[in-house]
Amino acid sequence: MKMTIRFASLVAAFAFGSALAACSSNSVKLTPQPTATPQPSPTPTPAAVHYTAIGASDAVGYGASVPCANPPTVAVPTCPGGTGYVPDLAKLLTNAGSVVTLNDLGISGAVLGPDILSTVNMYGALGTPDECMPRTAGVDAYPADFITAELPHLTGTETLVTVFAGGNDTNGIANAAGCMAAANPPATTSQIDAFVATEIGAFGADLETLLGAVHAKAPHAKIYVANLPNFALIPVGQEQSVAGQQLLSAISVGIDLQVIDPIAATGTPVIDLLCNPQSYVPANFYTDGFHPNDAGYAAFAAAFYAQITATTPAAPSSTCSYIPTTNLKVRTLPSSAFPDFSRGKT
Repeated sequence: MKMTIRFASLVAAFAFGSALAACSSNSVKLTPQPTATPQPSPTPTPAAVHYTAIGASDAVGYGASVPCANPPTVAVPTCPGGTGYVPDLAKLLTNAGSVVTLNDLGISGAVLGPDILSTVNMYGALGTPDECMPRTAGVDAYPADFITAELPHLTGTETLVTVFAGGNDTNGIANAAGCMAAANPPATTSQIDAFVATEIGAFGADLETLLGAVHAKAPHAKIYVANLPNFALIPVGQEQSVAGQQLLSAISVGIDLQVIDPIAATGTPVIDLLCNPQSYVPANFYTDGFHPNDAGYAAFAAAFYAQITATTPAAPSSTCSYIPTTNLKVRTLPSSAFPDFSRGKT
C-alpha cells in the first residue's frame, strides 16, 4: 500500500513536471524591458513681465547716479544700467526669476492731466522773469502731462504698470496758490482753500481717466499706484516758510487721503509713501532735497516690490505721524509767490 502510494506520487510529480516543461517550451518568451533613463524635471518657464512705468522726473531717475536720460528729460524706455526706482524694480523682478521687458515712459516735469498742466503754467515761479505770469514754453513751463504724452505709448501687452503722480502737481498748485495770495488784491484763505480743493478734485478725475485708459488698452495689466509723501516734511519742504509748508501739506496729503488711498478699496494696490519713514530720511535725497538719490530710489523700488509680490497687498495707513492731526486747511498765506523748487531742477 505504501509502495503504491509513493509510486503514484512520483508518477504524478513526473507528469506535472513534464507538462510544465512542455508549456514553457511552447510559450512566448518574455523579453525584459530596458530600464527607463530618469528624466530631469522640466525647468519652470520664467514668468514674462511686461512692465511699463508712468511718471515724471522720478521715473526718469533724476538725482540717481545713473538716470534714464541725460539730460534727464524723457526716459530711455529700457533704461540700461539705471539706478532710479524704475530700473531698480525691474532688477528686483529679474533677480526673482522673471524675464522683464521694460518700457519707461517718464517725462521730467510732467503733471498728471492737461487741466492741471494748464493751471500750473499760468503762474511762473518766484525769481524767474515770468514770476506769477504765464510760464515760457521750453524755458520754465511744465512740459507735458501723463494722459496726453504718456498714455499713447502703452504697448497693450503690459502685465505690470506702475504710476507715481502728483509731485509736480503739488508744487505747481502750491506755486499758483502763492501767486494768488501775492496778487493785488490778494486771495483770501477761503479762496485759496477752494482753489486747492478744486485742483485736488481735478487730480482725482484725471487719475480715474488715466487708470481707466490703462485698463482699456492693457487689459491684462496689474496696476500699482504710489501715494505722495507729505511734501512739507521732505528736506526741501522743511526749508519753506510755515505758510509754504501748510500749502504743501494741504495739497500732497489731501491728494493722498481724498484721491489715491481710496482706490485701494477698488482693487488697485497703493504703495504707501506717505507713512513710510524712508520717504523722509535726508540721506535718501539728492542735493536738491526734492528728488531721491540712489538710496532713496532703492527704498522706493523695495516698497513697490513688496506690494507686487505680496499675497495680499497692504492697504495704505489711515493714521501715522506724517499725517497732520488737524484739518488740512490753509490758515495762513505766503507773503510772496511760493518757491517753485521742482521746476528748474528737473
